[in-house]
Amino acid sequence: MRFLGTAALALNRIWATKVRSMLTMLGVVIGVAAIVALTSIVDGASQGINKSLATLGTNQLNITAMDPDALTELDANALAELENVSVMFVQSQNEGTIATGDTRVNARLVGVSSKYFQAVKPEIALGSYLSSSSFAQTAKDVVFGADAANDVGLTADMLGETVKLNGQDFRLVGVLDDQAGFGTSGRVYVTLDSARKLFSQYPYVSSIVIQANTPEQVDALQLTADSLLRERYGLGADTDARYTITNQASLIAAVSSITDTLGLLLTGIAAISLIVGGIGIMNIMLVSVRERTREIGVRRAIGAKQSNILTQFLIEAIVLSLAGGVIGLILGEIAAFFLAILGDWVFAIKLDTVVLALGFSLLVGVVFGVWPARTAAKLEPIDALRFE
Repeated sequence: MRFLGTAALALNRIWATKVRSMLTMLGVVIGVAAIVALTSIVDGASQGINKSLATLGTNQLNITAMDPDALTELDANALAELENVSVMFVQSQNEGTIATGDTRVNARLVGVSSKYFQAVKPEIALGSYLSSSSFAQTAKDVVFGADAANDVGLTADMLGETVKLNGQDFRLVGVLDDQAGFGTSGRVYVTLDSARKLFSQYPYVSSIVIQANTPEQVDALQLTADSLLRERYGLGADTDARYTITNQASLIAAVSSITDTLGLLLTGIAAISLIVGGIGIMNIMLVSVRERTREIGVRRAIGAKQSNILTQFLIEAIVLSLAGGVIGLILGEIAAFFLAILGDWVFAIKLDTVVLALGFSLLVGVVFGVWPARTAAKLEPIDALRFE
């Protein structure tokens, strides 16, 4: 009961000085809001990036030509024959123009082999992917990325209509949803045969993609693919190749490592604001001790123990810090939500972020509330009563 009475006194004191209490917890509010918002933003952005990368599969290797004549279709066919390769497709790309009516814009034209959409599986917004019939030599179908479609002003009712790529007529069969895919934004997809006619790179290709049967086989497949290409071009183990091999799983791990480090850095910077807020609470509590010296003397004179005084001031500091933490948590999540909308990334609330914010607030209240509480508890009753 005595503890409840002491807690009630502490809460009444905070309520009696509402304006001062709000200003006192402002530093904690700002610090917690910054930590929560930055952590949520980093988590959301990381989830969005990893989701986009994962659409390409963690069992995938991307072999990219560093020079226009570095890789050929014969290389792709040889790689497809390697053990543990489940899918192989190639891409041949170049800058070009797309036009509908009076609108004409530049875009990245990408020729793909028949298994591209089967392997990548980007979500479709309108129409369909390039079908198996699209890969007949006489077919001239095209699929747009969403940004490219917006740039040229394509609408749903234009499916099946003719658009011009580098001055040649193509039939629009689909538009991709760039939010679900990775790297499709601003691109226009045609068959590999059509790409040859558009920008004549045959027999060279821009990139070759191979997928292993399982993610566990990717590292071994990467070594085997590199050895095969070096053998085909007579390159030694220490010779610089004119291609790069990107391991999709390693790329996801690297991105996760970078975002984790960035999150820790930003959280550390934001934590400085929280420490400053704690110092503010300590300063105000020390001022409060001085202002309430006679009150403390009266309470001690009528029987209050040092522990009662210590508990009261410590409760005041903890309540101020926790209240600031809760307000900061709410404001931080609101800020993260709107920033996620503006930045077009995933809005993420993690339980450990909430626990971290409130736990940090509690710690600040305890650490920075102990000194003022001990100062108040150590006042001698006679000296306190004499204080003017």
